[in-house]
Amino acid sequence: MLNLPTCLPATGAEPLIPVIVGVLLLLGGVGVLLLLRRGGRRAGLALGLALALVVGAGVASTPSPAVAAVDCATIESDAPVTFESGGVTFFGSFRGPIDPSEPVAAAVIVGGTGAVDRDGNGAGILMEEYEWIADLLSAQGIASIRYDKLGTGETGLGPYASDPDLLLPRTYDELRIQPARDALSFIASQPGIDPTRLLLIGHSEGGGVTLSIAADPGSAPAPAGLLLIEPLYDRILDVIPRQFVDQIDAAVAGSAMTAPDADALTTWLADGVSEIRTGTPPYPAPGPVPLPGATGYTAVMQSTIESNIYGSDPTQMVISHSYRTLFGKQFDEIEPALLAPSISIPVLITCGTKDFNTPCDDGDGSGVATLAASFAPGVARFVELQNVVHILRDVGDNDVPSLADQITYPFSAALEAEFTAFVARFR
Repeated sequence: MLNLPTCLPATGAEPLIPVIVGVLLLLGGVGVLLLLRRGGRRAGLALGLALALVVGAGVASTPSPAVAAVDCATIESDAPVTFESGGVTFFGSFRGPIDPSEPVAAAVIVGGTGAVDRDGNGAGILMEEYEWIADLLSAQGIASIRYDKLGTGETGLGPYASDPDLLLPRTYDELRIQPARDALSFIASQPGIDPTRLLLIGHSEGGGVTLSIAADPGSAPAPAGLLLIEPLYDRILDVIPRQFVDQIDAAVAGSAMTAPDADALTTWLADGVSEIRTGTPPYPAPGPVPLPGATGYTAVMQSTIESNIYGSDPTQMVISHSYRTLFGKQFDEIEPALLAPSISIPVLITCGTKDFNTPCDDGDGSGVATLAASFAPGVARFVELQNVVHILRDVGDNDVPSLADQITYPFSAALEAEFTAFVARFR
């Protein structure tokens, strides 16, 4: 149940009417999940999420804090804005103070992997998680900007649209991290913004981006607070293969793939990661797929590995689905747990117990909990959000692998409370 005031602009995060979530929400069967039902709950859910959005301290035991009082008369509704970064015009939505003579805190919302826009929408699904975060900030009298990253929304490919291959020599810092720095500089320069109260909010891949900026602001003003919401927790080419292997194992358990085919794909996957990490871009063209006659789910999995690990398509690269590039290699070089100890500003870090993209514990000695423990004592508040999925919805006790079904559930009230209590100190 959200506690947002009714005076906020209608952006999809209005106060929700309590409903009884019933069995009808489970009737929309997901073909892949049914195929792998025998493979186990964890792997089946991981498959449903990963195919839709391939990536892209101890547990707090205290109760969720009460939602702080709100001020409905300080922040404007969305205004379209643009800012420049590296020769690209980025399009975004800015919510500034109604009265610029009363300086307010401000936040940059940095989204995650995939073809999702500034609001969190993509693949024909209105997930709206970033718009909801902007609403939570508005409710606390905090300005915000969220923007369409390169390759998405109004920003698109910008000057690279006519020749995407020109993106291939560009770095991850240039194309992904620097735009977030420039968004921070943009909002800090707006009338009525207090540049000493700037927040960075990163979701999924955006968590790695914002953590990188907190460690090295570069040309941007230094942030005063950092919120890592379901963030990247390990090197991306450790995260992605774990997800793929989970799916392959589930397919074998569910008789959707033979054990020999699974071994061939797993070896090919590991070889591809090794080539990226040990090689130097531009990489040579990869060899043929190991299973040219594959059919069914085996063919789907092979194609997914091919496009991600062996792919170098520049258009897919900027939404982080082609890692055999300079961009992908440098993305993989971000090690969140090595950056965390250098952060001294207040940090909120969350993981959902039903988030299988960025899990609390990935079962291999890593996960968001491990990242949280990497911060110096007293710096980060880490919260496990019960029954919350990657797009910040609370699905209760249900197994809901499909994004189209997840959006029928409410945003997490526990996340709302934690988020609001954290940002209230910057009001």
